[in-house]
Amino acid sequence: MVKTMADRVELKPLPPKAAIEYFRKKVYKLTFNYTDMQREEHAYNFTVAKATTLDILQDIRQAVDAAIVDGTTLKEFQGRLKPILHEKGWWGKKEVIDPVSGELSEVQLGSPRRLRTIFDTNISAAYAAGKWEGIQRAKKYRPYLVYDAVNDSHTRPQHRAWDGTVLPADDPFWDEHYPANGWGCRCTVRQLGPRDLQRQGLEVSKAPPTGAPRTFIDKKTGATVLVPPGIDPGFAYNVGKARMKAMVPPAVDRPLEIPFAGDISAFPSPLSRPLPKDKILSPDLPEEEYVRRFMKEFGGDIGKPVVFKDVTGDHIVISDDLFKNAKGEFKVKKRGRHIYMLLLAEAIKNPDEVFWVWREYPKGRWTLSKAFLTNWKDDKDIPAFTMFDTGPAGWQGVTTFSPDRKSYLANQRDGALAYRRPDNK
Repeated sequence: MVKTMADRVELKPLPPKAAIEYFRKKVYKLTFNYTDMQREEHAYNFTVAKATTLDILQDIRQAVDAAIVDGTTLKEFQGRLKPILHEKGWWGKKEVIDPVSGELSEVQLGSPRRLRTIFDTNISAAYAAGKWEGIQRAKKYRPYLVYDAVNDSHTRPQHRAWDGTVLPADDPFWDEHYPANGWGCRCTVRQLGPRDLQRQGLEVSKAPPTGAPRTFIDKKTGATVLVPPGIDPGFAYNVGKARMKAMVPPAVDRPLEIPFAGDISAFPSPLSRPLPKDKILSPDLPEEEYVRRFMKEFGGDIGKPVVFKDVTGDHIVISDDLFKNAKGEFKVKKRGRHIYMLLLAEAIKNPDEVFWVWREYPKGRWTLSKAFLTNWKDDKDIPAFTMFDTGPAGWQGVTTFSPDRKSYLANQRDGALAYRRPDNK
């Protein structure tokens, strides 16, 4: 089906809720090459190749979010990001060290073309995921999908060959061929019912022959991937199905295989552990002693920071600076948190759950924070809750005893669940 340029660049006037939710449920992933992640991983991780610092990734993520929600144009998207990335040095060609090979090489960081690719790929995936959710709701009455290529001079020959293919929405063909199928792919699908097929003179097709897969070898890592003909590496998956997989709660008796980004209220909350009384400190210690006790839980001390690898595999710098104010003074006893310093350390070392949460702080700027949650119950059966929440805007630690644990915990369990204690049955 031939479309005009105006048809191709016009997005829906209002952003579908599912597209926004799909994008906002992604957790971040720092990568050097796009092929560092494969297929379905892109459905629940937000990444930009060579954006290897969190602040750069957050700036780009915020701009993509605005593009989806507000209908930002490509020109506005580029105009917003270019000065920010320029200021932070993530622009143009630069020599950087590849973290996999350790080699120094010249790479392309930010550029108008890269921003176009980021814009097109993320918005296309978000709308495709949202559209798939709608397809599932309507397939009882409109059970067929028609592959719809643009059919202009830029259309790939293989995509042109798939144009007009009519198959049930549950046909395995859509597991790998649901658009988009490559960089800059503008293909889509139309959903039709039996009467629609009759009216348009269409018939259910046989699945097109896919042919032998191509072998793609990553020049950087040497990894070999089999790619179906006509599909670019990393695109041979159904973004809608992958999103729905991340929305389905996994079994509670094993670790998470992927981040869970669904309705957390439908997911079993952690069972409480007995409150370790030996980890509640005396209220009359010097402020420095509370910090020292906390640091020793990680093998450090005051003036001796350590790098701790958490349960998700990320590294956190544990330093006494966590407890200093702007003047460099310890402020541990503020809000009565000092006696629970060891519980705070335990929440970081051995959490029940870890969530990635996008928070709007300060206003107008979205930043990614990581929340470590641990649940306790004392000998009087009063529930307790410890949270360590850290991100670019700072950190907060909370230990509280709440008679209504279920209600309080429900308010804290938010974002994408990145980790659950395996023995949490």
